[in-house]
Amino acid sequence: MLDAFPIYHWFHNGNPYSGAEGGMRYVITPGKKADPNDESGKKKIEYLTASTWPGPWSIEHTAEEKIQTQEFEGNQQGLDAAVAWLHTQYETTPERWENIPSILDCEPDR
Repeated sequence: MLDAFPIYHWFHNGNPYSGAEGGMRYVITPGKKADPNDESGKKKIEYLTASTWPGPWSIEHTAEEKIQTQEFEGNQQGLDAAVAWLHTQYETTPERWENIPSILDCEPDR
């Protein structure tokens, strides 16, 4: 559901969050990467990656060209922006999420 997400602390602890809204599947995944301002390369910064794809399969069984991904800051504001992006994906491309076949009637893309 696009109106019930955990607070940022959930992601700060390394947990992904996935769900579905109609035919749209989504996941928000936390990550860490090297801080470009740290010359030693030891300091890491947190970020979030949000992805959407049409059902019925999981992201691992969906063709890459059907998956859309966006990166966001690793904080509550970044999470809020990721959730807003998910809403935009759902509302601006409704045709992507309609007429999704049953998992019983199709094969995985990969």
